Amino acid sequence: MSSVDSRDRVAIVTGSSSGIGHAVCARLSRKGIAVISVDQNEAPEGVDVIAHFGCDLSDADAVKNLMQDLDAQFDPTTFVSLINVAGVPGTRPASTVLEVNLLAVRSLCRALSSRFSPGASIVNIGSISGNAWQQRLDVHQFLLRLDDDQAREWWRDRSKSVGVDPYTFSKEAVIVWSMLQAGELLGTGIRCNVVSPGPVDTPLLPTFREQIGDDRIDWVLTHSGRAATPDEIAEAIEWLAVGESRWVNGHHLVVDGGYTAGLLSGWVDVANAPAPKVTHVE
Repeated sequence: MSSVDSRDRVAIVTGSSSGIGHAVCARLSRKGIAVISVDQNEAPEGVDVIAHFGCDLSDADAVKNLMQDLDAQFDPTTFVSLINVAGVPGTRPASTVLEVNLLAVRSLCRALSSRFSPGASIVNIGSISGNAWQQRLDVHQFLLRLDDDQAREWWRDRSKSVGVDPYTFSKEAVIVWSMLQAGELLGTGIRCNVVSPGPVDTPLLPTFREQIGDDRIDWVLTHSGRAATPDEIAEAIEWLAVGESRWVNGHHLVVDGGYTAGLLSGWVDVANAPAPKVTHVE
């Protein structure tokens, strides 16, 4: 077991080395939460973490090994939150997008929630790209009833016929999954919520420009004013994960400077919006 004092509160953050994940780790550390960082890259620079695990979340065996390492080194009664920030853009192969953005998230959610104590919480990261999840709710419900191998087989046959690009579909699925898990955990005292950012000024933003198109990204930014900073997204995540949000459960929190509000209320003129690029990589 780790030498972490049993009174400490420990949060596990994936995608911790840069961008939103790094900002989350920094915020939690300043708040006095002990942080376990998980990323395929090095530990978050300038943040005092109690442990760092290198893990490629596209590898299901690596995810299983991560859980074994956590079990061997830490007392799960100290865990207060799992924050799934790690994700890949639609410029990656469709199989990788599903594996990292959905299946690894679901695996970690289920494995760690079974170890959590009442009062712990899970926060997943969606995207405003997934805002139309209700249009495919039946499809997502069906997919999320499948085990991982069945889901992979289903995706191989249908990744080009679900009506949207793989990245958008994966983020819709994470939003639906988070709501479903809130129901799965009902009565345990463990909450699950999802935060969907708009464009964020991180090292991945150029990749999203490649995926979605400069014209579309710039058009979105004209309605939100600018891209968010990673810390502006992290403060919402922190509130759901360890802040005074104990009766917020199964909630989809959009953090995009008001862009989605404009879509829903009509002050964003979608008729003249540039069409997004459709990205599907084999």
